[in-house]
Amino acid sequence: MFWRRTLSVVVLVPLVLLIIYLGHWFYLLLVSAAALMMQVEYCRLSQHLSEKINPITPSILTVGFCLCGFFLDTQFLDTLIEPAKISLFMFSYILIVFIYAFTSSIYRGEVAGELLTVTLKLTGILTIGWVFGYHCILLRKIDNIGMHLIFLLIGTVWCSDTGAYLIGRAVGKHKLISQISPRKTVEGTIAGIVVGTIISIVFSLIFLNQTLSLLNAAIIGLLLSVLGPLGDLSVSLMKRTIGVKDSGDVIPGHGGFLDRCDSLIFSTPVLYYYIEFAGFFNFI
Repeated sequence: MFWRRTLSVVVLVPLVLLIIYLGHWFYLLLVSAAALMMQVEYCRLSQHLSEKINPITPSILTVGFCLCGFFLDTQFLDTLIEPAKISLFMFSYILIVFIYAFTSSIYRGEVAGELLTVTLKLTGILTIGWVFGYHCILLRKIDNIGMHLIFLLIGTVWCSDTGAYLIGRAVGKHKLISQISPRKTVEGTIAGIVVGTIISIVFSLIFLNQTLSLLNAAIIGLLLSVLGPLGDLSVSLMKRTIGVKDSGDVIPGHGGFLDRCDSLIFSTPVLYYYIEFAGFFNFI
């Protein structure tokens, strides 16, 4: 198992970093593929709770959010469409998702379990498609620092997760939420927050010293280190509910895409909006 995990890291990490560096269509394909696989895995998990969920339409709508982030926020469209109208388009697309979720259940003409089916569909499409995929695209497109922000995001979140795992395994004695994640400890969580904050500060000093102040870098590190485990626990909650360990087995030794990207679900949009609001109010 160790060597499978190691080989996956050696092969996949340089490839992912290269695609993030290249950006544009390469990055769109990466995020879309990740969101697509996450949605398929989510639907498979959801089928343990409701057998009426077919992954085809939810997967298409999920990728649609990635495409919206890529095509709507462009300099070309900004000259043709007012920003308010772009927002109107996004709200319209979200409305389409709601209409689909309800009408697909109404069309079956059944009542038993349908509200749960609607809720599962909405949760999966909006969480993976909008919260994760859409904001991953927008974050990469921020001025001239998008690439560095993505590196800051994944570096902070994954180093925080690694630090929490290693310290928690070495000295962790107090369980955090044993019913949802038996391995997470209070000591490991605190260590993860400290490691993540330090990594964020160091990375910002090296690559974003002209953009982020030391205070902003520390706040970002703290936020990402707290929100990373929240995304992990959210997916773990669903897996524990249906009694499975991993969301899939696509990545050798690492489970599925949902297992690998769950820590980025909430941290990605928070980093995006923090940068946007801080820039708007001249805090950075």
